[in-house]
Amino acid sequence: MPSVQLFFLCSALVILPLAWMKGGHAERAAVALLVAAYVSGPFLQDIRVGRVLVVLALGDVIVWAVFVWLSLKHDRWWLLLATAAQSLNVLSHVALVLTPSLTARENVAAQWVFGLVSLYALLLGIAERRLAGERPAAPPLDRRSIAQS
Repeated sequence: MPSVQLFFLCSALVILPLAWMKGGHAERAAVALLVAAYVSGPFLQDIRVGRVLVVLALGDVIVWAVFVWLSLKHDRWWLLLATAAQSLNVLSHVALVLTPSLTARENVAAQWVFGLVSLYALLLGIAERRLAGERPAAPPLDRRSIAQS
């Protein structure tokens, strides 16, 4: 596994659960969206038109559209950064069509970078929420709450 891919995976394994536990509704929606995109990604890589993985590109467009919707619905600055990164991710699929000299490796590297920007924007959003003293969407489970039920 390339080191960039390992870094992406480790980042996702740390940031996504943290965002779920410490985030608000926007952060939790983003976590659910990103987990769905990451899990479905390998299954979407079969259909190609030329050099473009069409269904994967369509999945990225759906992720972009949901980030746009979240940006309009919630007053969170990090959503704007994540939406911009996802916009560049979608444009990387377009660049593959428009630039014949662009290799698949360069395209995937660009998508990883834009994905990392989205992940770390989410992490910064959680940090800002915590610094502002805002509470998570729901308190995390602890042993006392489990024992009481």
